[in-house]
Amino acid sequence: MYNNTIQNKKFKQIVNYVHEKANNLAISRMQYMVCMFIIGFFLAAGGVADAQIKLKAKVPDLCFECHKELKKAQSDKYVHFLFKDGKCTSCHDAHVSKRKGLMVDKVDSICLGCHDSIRNLVESAIVHGALRANSCTECHSAHSSKNNHLLVKEEKGLCLNCHENLNRQFQKPVICRPFKEGECSACHNSHASPMSSLLVTQPNKLCSKCHEPRCKAGQVSIATAVASMDCTSCHSGHSSFDKGLLGPFGHKVFMDKNCEECHNPIRSQRDISTKIKGADLCFKCHKRNMSKYEYVDNDIHVKDAKNQCTVCHDEHASNQKNLTKKESNVCAKCHESTERRTLAMESALKSVGCEPIKNRKCFECHIPSHSSRPLNYRADEIPLCARCHSAQHKITHPVGIDIKDPRSGGPLTCNSCHSMHSAGADFMLTHDRKRALCIQCHKM
Repeated sequence: MYNNTIQNKKFKQIVNYVHEKANNLAISRMQYMVCMFIIGFFLAAGGVADAQIKLKAKVPDLCFECHKELKKAQSDKYVHFLFKDGKCTSCHDAHVSKRKGLMVDKVDSICLGCHDSIRNLVESAIVHGALRANSCTECHSAHSSKNNHLLVKEEKGLCLNCHENLNRQFQKPVICRPFKEGECSACHNSHASPMSSLLVTQPNKLCSKCHEPRCKAGQVSIATAVASMDCTSCHSGHSSFDKGLLGPFGHKVFMDKNCEECHNPIRSQRDISTKIKGADLCFKCHKRNMSKYEYVDNDIHVKDAKNQCTVCHDEHASNQKNLTKKESNVCAKCHESTERRTLAMESALKSVGCEPIKNRKCFECHIPSHSSRPLNYRADEIPLCARCHSAQHKITHPVGIDIKDPRSGGPLTCNSCHSMHSAGADFMLTHDRKRALCIQCHKM
């Protein structure tokens, strides 16, 4: 009765409005009657929509009639608050959806809708690869778990699922305590961080939470001098063969503790200085042309640096061969647009299979200050790609100096069809290979 009263009131209001407009616009009687018919139809439909459809049982008990295993899951040690409160329809559509599990939206969009702190961090920081792939449920159970934070398995095992290379670190004699005990989140943020390697804070602050710097040069303490330095420039955060977690790759004189090979005698309460300034100190042992990658003096990456070598290399120890720094710390500082395009590509494609790009191993393909090739490539484009993609190189579209790209007139290379940082289609192609890619050159 109440609903009917409301509908009649709505109808009278709209009829009066249309009648007034009809007089002003001088519409025909036929047009007026058509308007009335349409209004009546939609009001009637609205009346049906306002009707209450009584469910057989309340949610979540109605859901549990079929999903019996989920009812048992409510007794797990850790239960998602929405699931605990029986708010199934906050995440699932009760009838139909384009997404698996009848999700009302993409999984990550649903999760970040509640977890504001993570969403804010993701918008302004380096994002964990798992989260970048829109897969919260790869690590977290959506309903309940026996593990804290609703993890699908205990933390150590979960991280090592992807970071398999870290298994070898457990075989070394000196191991960092949190790493040994599988407490990865003690040092790393599993979602995003403005710090390299997703560290929860700056390395010197992070390490000093457990141990203050006790560094010495000979018998002289240099703790004050290194207190603000990045600890990971000398120490491994996981494990090492050496006491103090030095390395794993180290400058020989540093690992042998021969500091005065490069430094002036170190005295307490005095600044630490080198015998020779800048790159000339390095070139005393490492001759400019001692390898196939000769040094390029005027390279834009290093020409204004106080020490050109330390732009890319750590002078004491490193986690990487050739004592190179982590590329995400070096390259992304200037190449921010490239990093943004790469992130957008990874989010859109899901099929980015180039390991150096996925792991941000820039130095695998580029070698700043040691190559005069375009983009500081280690080798010419085609052989550079063929190092890893040997099978594809054997069956590829014709490429090489004798094959001309009709768009540019230059030779056709791998990069003529593939875009390493901003591909728009699968296999890191610039265009879809079914048609759009081909007609770039083969006009119809």
